[in-house]
Amino acid sequence: MKKEDCFFLGKISRKHGYKGEVNIKLDVSSSPKFKELSHLFIDMNGSLVPFFISTFRFKNNGIALVKFEDINSDEDASTLINKETFLTLDFLPEDESPFVGVINFFISDLKHGELGKIVNIQDNNGQQLFVIDFKDKEILIPFAEPFIHKIDKENKKIVLDTPDGLIDLYL
Repeated sequence: MKKEDCFFLGKISRKHGYKGEVNIKLDVSSSPKFKELSHLFIDMNGSLVPFFISTFRFKNNGIALVKFEDINSDEDASTLINKETFLTLDFLPEDESPFVGVINFFISDLKHGELGKIVNIQDNNGQQLFVIDFKDKEILIPFAEPFIHKIDKENKKIVLDTPDGLIDLYL
């Protein structure tokens, strides 16, 4: 499975108990479809590895409590802390931003050229922001129709025409 075919579900934030359960801090809205998951993918050193789910339940605001098959101890669960989790795009909640699917697209700007990859979509008080990895720096660019010059889904690239000074804030 490739990251381009998935969306970022959330990060495994900590262990829960001593029998291998973990908390996942969700980056998307909770969806009843998640309770029916048989598996999800965990980024293990750059490769998405499927992990089969024994139980999945919502704990509270944006946290899911998950027990994976074959993860049965505190030590096993420790190896998963801070790992990123992913699901295929067909599990994307309907009310979620359609731009979650553009994670790992390359971003370029008409004035500044190639900027990097979209690593996340952040919601800032209702405003969607592209989070771009630019030479190990984080650039935040608001998703606004006037900024988007072209979206090339086939080549996974978005070309922006940002206002003067916006990119310069980060350079």
